[in-house]
Amino acid sequence: MNCDYTANRIIPLGNAYTRMLDNSGPRSFIKIYCACGRIVDLDRRAMNVKKSLKKELECTGCRNARISMEIDILNNCSEEDLSNEYDPLY
Repeated sequence: MNCDYTANRIIPLGNAYTRMLDNSGPRSFIKIYCACGRIVDLDRRAMNVKKSLKKELECTGCRNARISMEIDILNNCSEEDLSNEYDPLY
């Protein structure tokens, strides 16, 4: 079996295509321009729900960073509450 390879010998040339885990087609996605400058394809249905809720559309990287920051804020608030409830008698 002879296969053409690119210069780095890892990626084969020729009949290359992307496979999806489900049978969603290109019409299932919408391109968005994120505030960070990325243009990404995201699920059209999920983005329509977010738009109807007047939420900002964001890429997965920005979404993960925002959720991480919100979790840190919640953790800091709960740590402050626990330190205020500390009773030296117990």
